[in-house]
Amino acid sequence: MSIRHPDYEHEQKRLDETRSIIKREVDTLRKEVKEFTDDYVKQVVNYKKGKELRYLEDQGLEKPYFGRVDFLKDETYELDRVYIGKRGIVRNDTFDSVVVDWRAPIAGLYYSGESKDAFFRNGREIVRGEVRLKRNFAMQDGKITGIYDGALKETIQREVGHPDEFLEEGYIDEFLAANLNQTNDSRLKDIVATIQSEQNDIIRADKDRPVVVQGVAGSGKTTIALHRLSYLIYNYQDSMMSKKFMVFAPNRLFLTYISEVLPELGVEDVQQSTFLDWAAKLVKPMLPKGWRILDPQKPLQLFFEETYSDKERQVALHRLRFKGSLAFREVLHRYLSYVAQNRISFKKLGFVYKRTQQVFTIPGEEIRQLFTELYGQLPYRRRLEALRKHLKQEINKQLFAHLREVKIDLDKQSLHKFETMIEQVLDHYFSIFPELQVWEAYRELITDPDLLGELIQSNDDTSKELIIQDVCASSKDIFANERIEPEDAAPLLYLRHLIEGLEQADHFDHSVVDEAQDLSAMEISVIGLVTNRQSLTVVGDIAQGIHAYRGLQTWEELMEGVFLQPRAVYYTLAQSYRSTIEIMKCANEVLRKIELPETIMAKPVLRHGAKPDCLSWEGKDLPVQKIVKRIKSYLQEGFQSIAIVTKTAEASKQAYKKLRGHIEDVKLLSIKDTQFPGGVVVMPSYLTKGLQFDVVFTLDTEAYTDSEWDTKLLYVVMTRPVHRLVLLHPVDQVSPLIRDIDSALCEQDSL
Repeated sequence: MSIRHPDYEHEQKRLDETRSIIKREVDTLRKEVKEFTDDYVKQVVNYKKGKELRYLEDQGLEKPYFGRVDFLKDETYELDRVYIGKRGIVRNDTFDSVVVDWRAPIAGLYYSGESKDAFFRNGREIVRGEVRLKRNFAMQDGKITGIYDGALKETIQREVGHPDEFLEEGYIDEFLAANLNQTNDSRLKDIVATIQSEQNDIIRADKDRPVVVQGVAGSGKTTIALHRLSYLIYNYQDSMMSKKFMVFAPNRLFLTYISEVLPELGVEDVQQSTFLDWAAKLVKPMLPKGWRILDPQKPLQLFFEETYSDKERQVALHRLRFKGSLAFREVLHRYLSYVAQNRISFKKLGFVYKRTQQVFTIPGEEIRQLFTELYGQLPYRRRLEALRKHLKQEINKQLFAHLREVKIDLDKQSLHKFETMIEQVLDHYFSIFPELQVWEAYRELITDPDLLGELIQSNDDTSKELIIQDVCASSKDIFANERIEPEDAAPLLYLRHLIEGLEQADHFDHSVVDEAQDLSAMEISVIGLVTNRQSLTVVGDIAQGIHAYRGLQTWEELMEGVFLQPRAVYYTLAQSYRSTIEIMKCANEVLRKIELPETIMAKPVLRHGAKPDCLSWEGKDLPVQKIVKRIKSYLQEGFQSIAIVTKTAEASKQAYKKLRGHIEDVKLLSIKDTQFPGGVVVMPSYLTKGLQFDVVFTLDTEAYTDSEWDTKLLYVVMTRPVHRLVLLHPVDQVSPLIRDIDSALCEQDSL
């Protein structure tokens, strides 16, 4: 849309007035935050004012709002004209709202409201009416550079992907297209101005139910999850604390990548961690002195590098998948039942009141029933505490009934003597109960094939015996070196939950689990245990499950095995906003090589670009000079982020050695890196997941076989670029995954 919009002068005048109000607010806030005070309440208020001042100075004055929605209320026929921005702006003198925060209830109309029969919730009240106008603004240096009416539609007209071709032609709105066509630097950005209807439903979903999102590559699921955090904190600050929110990300590099989104959304003290980093802090105190957790790179090397045997991989696969499975979770529960049935005798509890020679007893079967049924849902040690308290009350009840019957009154000294006697009786009785320690119990369970075999329920005895043998023998070898592996962390914490309980003070008010397909069901079960009211947002893509040696195979594992009470809400995001149609068509062809449960082909928005380049070269050595020339040409075009991707970490090291003397500031990234530098980077394929770049090169496309893992891995790499994709391979070596791709989808040439 051109700037010749009929409302341009009116809207520019409104913007000028808003900026004038903000400038006055900035002057007032500057004076107020400079005032020194030793009053704690005033210090807290000034801290909040300081944050507001920084926002207004850094962003609010430049672009105070991005959208407008006009809403005609049904009951009063009042027309609310609401301007929407990243933060709400209120005049201090009149308390009038100048800009409404995007997280406010009425702002939901801007993202999801239909033109008629629209409504929003204001507390318990439902306000109904009609959306008369949706308008979006592009701004620069205090001037409106674009006005887009109806830019955010409920259903984007787009091309839809079918097995052989994209059949339905459509078009994307101008404002969203302009945002998608921008080049990318090294950080994830907020999308408050371009949130789509299906994304908005997830962001504003019920806070007290788990939300599971299957989102294709480029659907914005990570960004949506972070915006959901911001929305929950804004709307439920009376019952949820931002410092008790947690974001679980796949690696430390990814945490850096998303680091600036939350502050931009007004959330600054949310916890962020990988599952292993968080779990290790809780697990290490349980381990014997000197024990360590193995480097998480070990399984990556085992399954992605080529120096290990098929037998080593099979044993590791059995062990890692079992430790992360719901079947093992059930084994942990059965272990506590096994202890109750086989290691506790549950004798009758009896004692004699010597003054009258009256014998009091509580039958052993009654005690067993109390322990296994009435208190069966409590952790083992809390069960013991509850049982002891119950038995003590029962003893007192029997004794004082007897004393009333024989008309005996106990004086203070006699009562104290009786109390001491009861404690001694109970101490003696409870000595029959084993004192379970989490680590010792876990070690026994995971290394004793007879015990494990008794507790595993399986119809396939042959498979069961092989798995038990591999799990126990290989775990024993790891423990012999005073080490545990990362996959031991979740079951150890789950067993601690069953034996000791997990501290309520350490629980989260809400948890986000990103790239959830690469966590195990056991790990997500543990996160659910430490998140109040099961308030989780779980996002991922089964098609990108490159850690299949331990990750989820299907979302049903969570829907039917983890999130049972309350039941989870499941969302599907099929629309991809990252890559061009040409890139996504090519990537979808690769994904069709395998059959996966719940696989949904990405449907890209109608944004065209260059076809991916499938380039071959002759000779034994990588044509470094030609590759460098092409990379430099992309940089000259204005692309800011370029990823040079190899299948393995070792191949990345070799490629970096060849390229570093030819490309200025090129960086090598590994699993140990915690900073995401941007620019030109060389990295292994499995580290690209969740990230995006302007341009992606795959240097060794020929290394990807037609196995399920390699197919997923190449699909992940191919769906990282926003603008350009280059697939390289020697002329006489072509991956079966791209060999049959039609030349109409991929520009085939020699380098």
